[in-house]
Amino acid sequence: MDPSYRVGDDVTVLASHLTVPGVGALAVNSFVIHAQEPVLVDTGMAVDGDAFLDALRDAIDPAELRWVWLTHDDSDHSGNLAAVLEAAPHAQLVTHAFSALRMAANWPVPLDRVYAIAPGDVLDAGDRVLRASRPPTYDNPMSTALFDERTRTLFSVDAFGAMLPGVVQSLDEVDDDVLVEGILVWTTFDSPWSHLSDRLLFDSSLQEVRALEPTCVLASHLPPAFGRLDQLLDIVADVPDADPFVPPGAADFREIVAALAAG
Repeated sequence: MDPSYRVGDDVTVLASHLTVPGVGALAVNSFVIHAQEPVLVDTGMAVDGDAFLDALRDAIDPAELRWVWLTHDDSDHSGNLAAVLEAAPHAQLVTHAFSALRMAANWPVPLDRVYAIAPGDVLDAGDRVLRASRPPTYDNPMSTALFDERTRTLFSVDAFGAMLPGVVQSLDEVDDDVLVEGILVWTTFDSPWSHLSDRLLFDSSLQEVRALEPTCVLASHLPPAFGRLDQLLDIVADVPDADPFVPPGAADFREIVAALAAG
């Protein structure tokens, strides 16, 4: 885990990252929304384990959580879900219905605590409404973003993620050319279907995000971005025309493993 930090008055970022030698660092963020009915967005990576739970307890007593919004069931988002639900007995699990059912094939998800949600649905967190939406890019069809209508914050899941040279706590610390390259690398990997998409439909999905007029974007794999929506959308708009991602072969993978082992 990396040090947690606050964004505005009512969000704590539970920060971690993955390092890919020769490529960069990928932020892996979960979020505590300090609403009247507190919400945890995603549960990090299992490799962080107790460190994730310690970071959560530093941000809030898990017993106070009323909602755990799981954006999708990928392992970097759901890694500590079972432990969180045990530590947060009053929380309901907000997620795509099929995410819950698919996870139930691997471990005993408490389906009676699942609050199934789909794009367009809303969740009342007491002092604010959280609106579910489909992110414009994603690697999992069950991905469900959320828009905080009170603070105009978009929690965009994998969309707008970037491979960056290092770990930072603000997008303002990232040069524009580095950001462009980082988003293109990440999104061509994460959403390879974008190269096959109808451009009008792809652009329409970006305009749906623009219409929300978020003032802050909190992505799972990007530092917090304030007032940068147009820039982020313009970069992602170029993804269908970018070179497709080419995964590492056997020799490249051996070099990556050796670099990881060397620290």
